[in-house]
Amino acid sequence: DTFGKDVQIAMRFLDKVIDDTHYFFEENEKVAKDIRRTGLGIMGIADTFIKMKIRYGSEESIKISKKIFETLRDNSYIASADIAKEKGSFPKYDRDQYQKGYHIKALPKAIREKIYKQGIRNAVLLTIAPTGTTSLIAGVSSGVEPVYEFEYSHNGRLGKQMVYHSLYGEWKEAHPTDERPDYFVSANDLTPEEHVKVQAVAQKYIDSSISKTVN
Repeated sequence: DTFGKDVQIAMRFLDKVIDDTHYFFEENEKVAKDIRRTGLGIMGIADTFIKMKIRYGSEESIKISKKIFETLRDNSYIASADIAKEKGSFPKYDRDQYQKGYHIKALPKAIREKIYKQGIRNAVLLTIAPTGTTSLIAGVSSGVEPVYEFEYSHNGRLGKQMVYHSLYGEWKEAHPTDERPDYFVSANDLTPEEHVKVQAVAQKYIDSSISKTVN
């Protein structure tokens, strides 16, 4: 419930960004405002699984992913429809044509009916970017990716030192002699199929594109 509320607030924020952006070329502004594309996504999903003691790519992680992305999608479309009721749909909106879209036909009936009645503020709502820098700043795993590595050697101004992923560092401090649990899984521990399984769930609910690396 709280995640859904956050998603709706984020959609309102992103819609306002379209209007508050300084456009250097009129053509860019027209295209942006004609379709009002946003790109709401996620990061930290690998950390979520670790906190739940679930292995990334496992059947249990697939079930959790479905719930996460379904909540993300549904609340995004609800928010965009509500904003359309207040401020109008994106200028290129064609109500009947829009309802034929692949992702639109997959929405729950109540949301499709809401959009048909109220319109939709944004042509495309969701994407999963690499979030490389932003995930580093936030201290979480990036995009839809697993943790790249839990410990690595870093050569910096203070010399050579071991760097630990924050959740793994906490676990290792509490369990200095124990073997790393199976749910602490890094990119290179996974099979290509396990990588793709998580992406496939996300792609079912994301109406744009997904950045994905398979090492």
